[in-house]
Amino acid sequence: MESGEAVTQTERALLGSVLLDNSLWPQTDGVSAEDFARDSHRRIYRCMAAMFEDQQPVDEITLSQELEDRNELAAIGGREYISDLDYGVVPENITEHIKSVRQASLERRISRQVELLAKTCEMRSPDKLSDLREQAQRLLDSLDPSSTGNDWRALFHSYDETLNAPSAQFAIDGFLQEEGITLIGGLAGHGKTLCMLAMVRALLEGGKLFHHFEVAKRADRVVYLIPEAGLGPFSARLKTFHLVDHIRDGRLFYQTLSSPKQLSLTDPQLLEAVKGADVFLDTAIRFMVGDENSAAEQKLFADNLFALQRAGARTITGAHHSPKNFSTQNSMTLENVLRGSGDIGAMLTTCWGLSQIDAAKNRIYIQNVKARDFQACEPFIIQGRPSINETGYFELTESPGFAGSLGDNKAQAGRPETPGKEKKQAHARQLKEQGMSYRDIAEALDVKTTTLHRWLKEANF
Repeated sequence: MESGEAVTQTERALLGSVLLDNSLWPQTDGVSAEDFARDSHRRIYRCMAAMFEDQQPVDEITLSQELEDRNELAAIGGREYISDLDYGVVPENITEHIKSVRQASLERRISRQVELLAKTCEMRSPDKLSDLREQAQRLLDSLDPSSTGNDWRALFHSYDETLNAPSAQFAIDGFLQEEGITLIGGLAGHGKTLCMLAMVRALLEGGKLFHHFEVAKRADRVVYLIPEAGLGPFSARLKTFHLVDHIRDGRLFYQTLSSPKQLSLTDPQLLEAVKGADVFLDTAIRFMVGDENSAAEQKLFADNLFALQRAGARTITGAHHSPKNFSTQNSMTLENVLRGSGDIGAMLTTCWGLSQIDAAKNRIYIQNVKARDFQACEPFIIQGRPSINETGYFELTESPGFAGSLGDNKAQAGRPETPGKEKKQAHARQLKEQGMSYRDIAEALDVKTTTLHRWLKEANF
């Protein structure tokens, strides 16, 4: 088996040959990205394949730009690494390079299979013999000379890819996941657009969404599509959230009902615009054709959203209406937060449900009703008035863990003020200064913990 350095040089020579002479690309037909030992080379090969499929020229400049658009250039070593690929390369030797790369890939697969067999031999399991037979057959298949040709295994993710795959990553920690679809569900007029604009501002500025969720990496570009609002009303909201400067700086792009061309999610220009961008659809259902209760239409809609992901969108967030009877519910579930077929919930990474519990103050109760591959926080409450008009930010009045249930908050919204509230508030502050816990103070004053937390918050305590 060749040394690691020799394998790396051979892989570089193969890639550099194609970079020098694009006409050699068809000769790599029997090679897959998984045949490369280095992750950087797998990324480069996949990028080359996509460019050739789109009939783009592949050279040092175009390849570097495409990798940068995919947010992968830094991971492979930058433009300098690309410019050095063809150093000392003799394109006429590409046949030998292809053979060497595939042979090294085969030897790595065989080594891994032998290691797995050895580990299984040491195990104590009732299925040990059947596992050994299956693994031995895989080893024999790898040793079969015909297995080095076009192999169905190349259709699937490899062992190396699995080991090196990153864990779930967030654009906004604990709230907005990358490489996924997030929906914000709620009744009309309950603050979905305002919450999404707060997300846009956080992504563009950094800091914390709702003064709680940390922005992990600021957005390079945000694309916001709102085909059910005119330019005037929506631009007023953009000004309220202090987003106008980001439009001037070329980081926020939006389209309204007033735009001359209404985009579909499959529009080639839009697919180009979303590369590396955070995308917002307000509302998402406006981009669906047909009946929202139809499973077939839902599947087509999901495919269109996945196409945005494949085009390179970092995150996709959509607003979605709740059914009318949600107003009578005292709890949130994925099923009662999102209107339409249940299929729409299945494709999501994350869903947040919204319910306005105080129209005058624009207090909004927010709860996570779906979180894939992460532990979501407890419900929380934000307030828009008067803070949004004054600063362009929501206030966080009840942080996660202190908001209570939706039913409790709805009941409190229609309930008269607690008798002796001011006296109890003063007593609560005294007990807190003495070091008593929220639970003990609430019991002593005969109030709910959520009520106590709100009192102390109102008193800036």
